[in-house]
Amino acid sequence: MNRDRIDLNQGWLFQQRKQRETVDLPHCWNRDDTFTEGVAYYRGQGVYARTFSLPADISEKGGQWILCSGGFYGRGRIKLNGALLPRVDGQFIGFEIDVTSLLNSSGDNRIRIELSNRHHPHVLPGIKDPDFLLHGGLTGEVWLERRSLNALVDASVAVSWSDETVSVDYALASGDDGAPARVVWKLEGPEGACLAEAEGQPEGHARLNPGEVLARWTLDQPRMHEVIGQVFVDGICVDEVRKRFGVRELEWRRGEGLVLNGARVEIRGCNRHESMPGHGSALPTEWHRKDAETIKAMGLNAVRLAHYPQSPAFLDACDELGILVYAEIATWKSVTTGRWLDAAERQLRAMILRDRHHPSIILWGLGNESRSRVAYERLGRVVRELDPSRRTTYAENHLYRAKRERALNLIDVWGCNYELDVLDEVQDYCSTGTAIVSECSNSPHAERGNLRMEWDQVMRVSGDLDAIAERPAVAGFFIWSFQDYATLRKKRYKRCCGLVDAWRIPKLAFWMLKARFGQEPVVKIAAECTDGPSGPTLTIYWISTEPVSQLHLDGRLIAERTGPVLETLDLQDSGDELVAIGMTGERHTEDRLTLGAQNDQ
Repeated sequence: MNRDRIDLNQGWLFQQRKQRETVDLPHCWNRDDTFTEGVAYYRGQGVYARTFSLPADISEKGGQWILCSGGFYGRGRIKLNGALLPRVDGQFIGFEIDVTSLLNSSGDNRIRIELSNRHHPHVLPGIKDPDFLLHGGLTGEVWLERRSLNALVDASVAVSWSDETVSVDYALASGDDGAPARVVWKLEGPEGACLAEAEGQPEGHARLNPGEVLARWTLDQPRMHEVIGQVFVDGICVDEVRKRFGVRELEWRRGEGLVLNGARVEIRGCNRHESMPGHGSALPTEWHRKDAETIKAMGLNAVRLAHYPQSPAFLDACDELGILVYAEIATWKSVTTGRWLDAAERQLRAMILRDRHHPSIILWGLGNESRSRVAYERLGRVVRELDPSRRTTYAENHLYRAKRERALNLIDVWGCNYELDVLDEVQDYCSTGTAIVSECSNSPHAERGNLRMEWDQVMRVSGDLDAIAERPAVAGFFIWSFQDYATLRKKRYKRCCGLVDAWRIPKLAFWMLKARFGQEPVVKIAAECTDGPSGPTLTIYWISTEPVSQLHLDGRLIAERTGPVLETLDLQDSGDELVAIGMTGERHTEDRLTLGAQNDQ
């Protein structure tokens, strides 16, 4: 059985600045006021309200009722049937509040949630205008969950493994005064078959022995297992918890970088923001999946969650598709001590406990472009306490500042933002002797359709990746960024750094990466016509992976190359149709472009 859950996502009355509308969750009140020059997104308060009732067959079961929320940014006050609940900080993680004593088991229940996305120095990231938006609203789901008094504590469940054994550590809630609870654990394989079953021990440990070597989670075959814990009282199952996980061995080696299941893996990644015009940060589940598929499609195998915890739906997709994840608490030039650090520790603990079962996660990020010896020592202890199997990092963009503020030798893997010239040095300033390029190739003006700037981005990314490839001891890179995004930092309004635009339409850099790292043939062209003193000039941007490549203009052969192509051509010519053909033996791959509509690609 699963825990009884009452979905509260539909039919909220939302009020903001005297405007009222009915909305469903997830909902972001900044879905339509971003990514436009000169328009500042709304930062203030919004109020959600609705009524609900408890189904009689559920309310009669007793137990505890927990009000739950997925992640969102900002602080809020909640009233349930007129009673004020503890103030909440969404933390990009969400909350859980015991509301058992406040619910009407029969009749209506009234809930009101007042949220604010105004800046607060002790709400992470703690800076007024980071280089991303602090979207407002209930951008995660909201639900009520009935739990037995003998429930498993979901966040306590930790899974570890060896070749033929899976161990589960867990905690049981305080329970009631009735019969003792019995906990049984099952292990299911990638195909859903039950591989083993074991009874939990009183100290909160179970050992499952499937009697065979467990299938590994790899980037090419991301096979998932699942442990299922069931609590029985008087022979009746009163609670169930499920955790999916992947069996893989992860190691960071000096001189090699990341070693996954005994083989070196080159990290090829990008930085992702959780946002899109028309949705804000309230992305539907299917869009989280599409983002992961797009990252994989361009030949990348990793993503950095910049710069805050992101939806479990995206992590699920990365697990299932074989994408490595660098997860990070909400920081942006904001790492400090005091109340900020208290909030950072709370968020880091919540993120690790929520997400540590995901095999895709390879690093816990403690900060971005800011440094504090006190903060990183404290946050590092949290990681070692809750998840000693994974390593820590932070993203540093000024090595001289790290030296000045004694922030060396505090993390396991050095994260380097843009300072490619220090990569050989910084490996000595972390415990594993390895480094990653956590940001590179920032091209903020590469707006889709501006082909000259798109090509400039192609050249910048290509040059940076060539430089990184010359250092095999560096584990890999994360390009800035996956998609274009909105910002109010320095009133820039939008940054067109993405490999795809804000609506996920690919740019030329997408195709260059797909050509460089993908498994399928790539032939891509773009072109623009300009008028000059010598007449019209046709500029062609050409990418091909094929052994022989040709360009045809209105049926005429105008260029032919052998080997991979990444170049531009200027022709004192014009025409109606441009065709690129790539040939491997009998196989032909082509891309066609009707001139005059080239910017609608």
